[in-house]
Amino acid sequence: MTVTYPTRYPGAVWRPLDRHFTAGGIVVPTRGLIPHVAEGNGSLFGWFSNSASQVSAHLWVSKAGVVEQYVSLTDRAWAQAAGNRFWVSVECEGYVAEDYTPAQVQRLAEIYRWGMDVFAWPAQITDDPNGYGLGTHRMGGSAWGGHSCPGDLRAGRRRDILAAALGQPATPPPSELEDDMDEPTLRKVLNEGTAQGQESWAGTSRETLRATQATFNQAKTAADGIGALGRQLQQILAQQPVGEPLTVDRMLAAIDAATDPVALVAFVEASGARLRQLYAGRTS
Repeated sequence: MTVTYPTRYPGAVWRPLDRHFTAGGIVVPTRGLIPHVAEGNGSLFGWFSNSASQVSAHLWVSKAGVVEQYVSLTDRAWAQAAGNRFWVSVECEGYVAEDYTPAQVQRLAEIYRWGMDVFAWPAQITDDPNGYGLGTHRMGGSAWGGHSCPGDLRAGRRRDILAAALGQPATPPPSELEDDMDEPTLRKVLNEGTAQGQESWAGTSRETLRATQATFNQAKTAADGIGALGRQLQQILAQQPVGEPLTVDRMLAAIDAATDPVALVAFVEASGARLRQLYAGRTS
């Protein structure tokens, strides 16, 4: 059975070129979508129609979300050299230093969702020129022209585009909570703060970092409390009359009522362990 694939994207304004493409020169079904950055503003129909350009793309998406189609999806556009034979190309208005507009992210997601339905594009990101999915121009290396297009910023937004194509929320923004844990300390906590035999923590990396941060802050608070308790006990000992026994009641009465109970318990447990060591040493 012969499968017929669509030649036009239904959400685009059809503005066919009369040059700079290869009729029937693309392998269908195509492998996926390659977004490019136009490095300029305005429709590319005029430039692609210029005999001097020698380039084209299947689609173009404006910052406002307008989509134009210049080349049939069963013809080969001239966008990424050796990659032209297998991939649908889409130019995006703007510059490499600019992020996509929300409208562009949405339109790219709609295009990709449509490609998933009609070309069976997989719901995945790829950086393999021989793979399948949502790729980049630069992934093809010298065989694709040796470009850095579309730049790190836009390449990094592919997860948001794919999420929108799947009807999922975009990547959450970074936490606004102040992180006062430096990297060496974080590494120490992650390396030494797990239980015996535990190599990793459950949950996402963000959840792990937040849990680690909370644990670090709690430990620091407890350590500060123990330090304050130690200073109070030093004052008690300095004021204790020589020869008079130091009772537990006197110690507790002298300790500041505001002392962190966690710190107090930790101090008592540590003191008890030390006293048992001393006692064992004297009786052995």
